[in-house]
Amino acid sequence: MFNRFVKEAREIATQAQVIARRQASPTVEAEHLLLALAERPGNSAHTVLADAGLGHEELREALDDENERSLAAVGVSAAACDLSSVADPAKRPRWATSANLALERSLTVAVARGDRRIEPGHILLGLLQATIGTVPRALEGVDIDPADLERRVEASLDQTG
Repeated sequence: MFNRFVKEAREIATQAQVIARRQASPTVEAEHLLLALAERPGNSAHTVLADAGLGHEELREALDDENERSLAAVGVSAAACDLSSVADPAKRPRWATSANLALERSLTVAVARGDRRIEPGHILLGLLQATIGTVPRALEGVDIDPADLERRVEASLDQTG
């Protein structure tokens, strides 16, 4: 699958690993891919996110808020949770199901569109197609319509493709 990824898309995947490690996460999750897209300017996905008011800081805040809401829903205070000691900083984070599914969906989207290569926009579309999980809940928490964002990404891919 990764042989279809353009250089920028491979860099997004690598950056997601860096972000996961920086956050002391033992796994690379879908939200790490989303943050990587927002962190790396110069691609259509970054531009679409920024135009929607979703820069790196805004996404980080939305994801933090979602994590706090999720913990509160089960009666746990986010302040009481220190997960920084869970991950071994010397170990490379493994790819979690949410991130793997997003990357698989990006391939499916590219094939359905007739695109031969996977761009960062395809990764964003793969993330936006999730109906459950942290990313869709975080976007809902900041009143972002994933369908509208998908249309914007599709349009940007049409212009670059």
